[in-house]
Amino acid sequence: MTSCPGCRADVGREDRFCESCGESLLVRRTPVGGPVSTPESAACVACGAENVDGDGFCADCGRAQPSGRDRMECDLGMVAGISDKGRRRARNEDSMAYGTVLGADAPPTVVAVVCDGVATSDRADSASQRAVDEAVGVLLDAVLENGDAEVATRAAVARAIEVVSELADPSVPGTAPSCTFVSAVVTPEKVTVGSVGDSRVYWIAAPDTTADGSLRERRSAAMPSQVLTADDTVAAELIAEGMSEEEANSVHQAHALSKWIGADAGDIEPRVVTVEPDGAGHVLLCSDGLWNYVPDAVALAGAMPGEGGMAAVDGLTKLALDLGGHDNITTVLVPFPPTEGSAP
Repeated sequence: MTSCPGCRADVGREDRFCESCGESLLVRRTPVGGPVSTPESAACVACGAENVDGDGFCADCGRAQPSGRDRMECDLGMVAGISDKGRRRARNEDSMAYGTVLGADAPPTVVAVVCDGVATSDRADSASQRAVDEAVGVLLDAVLENGDAEVATRAAVARAIEVVSELADPSVPGTAPSCTFVSAVVTPEKVTVGSVGDSRVYWIAAPDTTADGSLRERRSAAMPSQVLTADDTVAAELIAEGMSEEEANSVHQAHALSKWIGADAGDIEPRVVTVEPDGAGHVLLCSDGLWNYVPDAVALAGAMPGEGGMAAVDGLTKLALDLGGHDNITTVLVPFPPTEGSAP
């Protein structure tokens, strides 16, 4: 006998659903709307007045109050993540969602999605949150149905495009809510990633220990630390066409997105790839608030705290903050292979 993660009622080990609340006992996921934090006090952080309106502004001094989205954290054991506003942005327009599937006919599986709201678009935070919530739902359903991960990834992107496009106001052209997209489906054998835009997924090979006790990347792994996605930016497309990296990065709007998710994005085909790592490691999903500071995969592996889990995610977030925190920072980490024993 165990307990339901939703209502804590007693359930049998072979049960698929809780008889008390109906929640699936095979799936755990982040809350729809994000793992937002609840303010401990209703008082204004500037003047102390308890007169904060529904839009998050103090009616006495006008100060905008911290949002529950400013720092979002969630640890599901087989996957952990943090999304932080950073030091310079007024709000957090990144979003993350993920879930685990344990039991039944499916092997222990993790699905995760990170979206970075395009700051120049309208309601970027709503766009990214709706995209991650809907996409994770599509991926979890596919895992439960033993669906193909690459087919499910394309379906998840299509659903994200659909719900983000619904946010657009046709009477206000040029301000359609938009975001980037990266996803991962991680099983004990494979990692399937999808991407649109410039958020990234990295493979971080497990470290090895040298004779003097220091860490190094495990050389025996068939797949060394590397980025698994390709950026959809002006510079990346120019490099693919043969221009040198230095020249491409110096052109006007080199880092502008060439693909994104939104009503004004046109027909979008995501990049989808499946890899089969030969050895242990981690799958890291992140927004450019992290990788802009440490873009190289081997350097990122060296900077990641060795504990894994929430400690590693917190360490990477702190690294980006210490280096300036110029953008929102979202980091989601999945151990490979995911195992039932890693769940809390």
